[in-house]
Amino acid sequence: MAPEPLKEDCKVIGSYEKVKGAVGTVPAIEKAFAILDMLKRDGAEYTTVELARALGLHKSTVHKILVALSHYGVVQRDESSKRYRLGIALAEYGSAALRNLDIRRIAKPFLQSLMEFGGETACLAVLQGTKVVIVDSKEPPIQIRVSPQIGWRFPATLNAMGKAILAWLPDYRVDEIMRLEGLPARTTKSITDAVAYRAELAITRERGYATEFEEFHYGVNGVAAPVFDSQGTVIASLGIGGPAFRMGEDRIGILGKKCAEVAREIFTQQ
Repeated sequence: MAPEPLKEDCKVIGSYEKVKGAVGTVPAIEKAFAILDMLKRDGAEYTTVELARALGLHKSTVHKILVALSHYGVVQRDESSKRYRLGIALAEYGSAALRNLDIRRIAKPFLQSLMEFGGETACLAVLQGTKVVIVDSKEPPIQIRVSPQIGWRFPATLNAMGKAILAWLPDYRVDEIMRLEGLPARTTKSITDAVAYRAELAITRERGYATEFEEFHYGVNGVAAPVFDSQGTVIASLGIGGPAFRMGEDRIGILGKKCAEVAREIFTQQ
C-alpha cells in the first residue's frame, strides 16, 4: 500500500509547480509527467484522489490523464485497490532509448577501464531537460560500493555528474536549470547558495572536472568530467563515486584527472 502523499511530494518530484507556465511547455504534458514522476518511486501506487491532492490538480483532470496513459500502457490500474502504478510500456520505451543512445555504446569500454583504474563505480550520465539521467554504469566486484540504477533521474544541481555538465553550459541554461530545480539540501554539506554554486562551477571549468563531498548522499564522494561532441558541446558526464572513507581529497584529485583524461578519449571515438 502506498504511503499517504505529503505536502512535500511536489517539492520532491520537482514537477508541476516548478515547470508550470515555463516557456514552450504544454500544460497537459506537464501534468502527465508530474503524475509519472510520483509513480516512478519504488513501489509507488496512488489513487486518483491521492494524486490530485498531492499535485494540487483537479480530480477530473488527473482522471482523464490517467485514462489516456493507461490506454498506451504507460500506467496501469489495479482494479481491486483502484491504485495506479507505472506500466510496462515505459520499460519498452526506456530500452529503445538506451539502445539508440550512441554515447552509451561508445563509452562502454571506457567505463570499464575507469572502474578498473579507480576500483569504484564508474557512471555515464546525460542531461534531459533539467535532470541528469544515469544511462550506464560499471560496478567493481566488491561488497561496499555505490550502486546506481540505470535510468535514475535527479536534478542536475545535486552532484558532480550534474556540475560536470552545467559548468560548460551557456549561462542562460544554467540560470533556467537553477530556477526550476533550485539548490535543495540533500545533506548538510549540499551547496544551497546560488553564489557559492556558481563559484563551484567556475572552479570546475578551471580544473576540468567536478567534485562532490557528501553533497548528495552522506558517506559518498564523487568526481566527474564533461564529455564533448565534435562541435565542442557538452553532451554527457563521466564520473566515479564511492564511499567517502576510500575517496578522500587526495584520491579525488587523482580520479578527477583520470575522468577528464578518459572523457577526452571518448570524444576522439565519436
